[in-house]
Amino acid sequence: MEIETMKAFETFLPIFEFGIQRMNGSERRIYLAQIAKQLGYGGIKIVSDHFSIDFKTLQKGMEELESGNYIIDAFDKRGRKGIEVHLPNILDDIKSIVDSESQTDPRFEDNRLFTRLTPEIIKTQLHKKGYKIEELPTNQTIYNKVKELGYSFSTIQKTKPLKKIAETDAIFKKNKASQ
Repeated sequence: MEIETMKAFETFLPIFEFGIQRMNGSERRIYLAQIAKQLGYGGIKIVSDHFSIDFKTLQKGMEELESGNYIIDAFDKRGRKGIEVHLPNILDDIKSIVDSESQTDPRFEDNRLFTRLTPEIIKTQLHKKGYKIEELPTNQTIYNKVKELGYSFSTIQKTKPLKKIAETDAIFKKNKASQ
């Protein structure tokens, strides 16, 4: 690489670093690829070493620069897949099990549905429906899926009768006398 090019690179280094700090993803890759391209032969190595960026990332940036198309990283598509992917009917089966044992608030104060079932019981009922125990999710996963379906795991007390008012005894005496 020419000495003049290297001096220019070092001169503009603070500007490059300032720009890189404010970018991420494909913008950053393309910016660094553009710097490497301007440096010419050996530019990728210099940019890779100086900015601590992987060589493959710079190659990806070069591809984006040449094609003009951004490569979408799709970080949200990575990771562990939900149990519904492995067992497509499990949510419907959980819903059918929980529906049969659910109730609403007796005072109708809210619209939530409550179930008396525990995740362990739901798991055994799923096993009775034909699922293998080893393929069923953990109790915590079942708990989370039931919550996602809109159910709560607490039993509702039946409504308590109203407290006895002072006139109650007088009403009963009056009724008894009239008979």
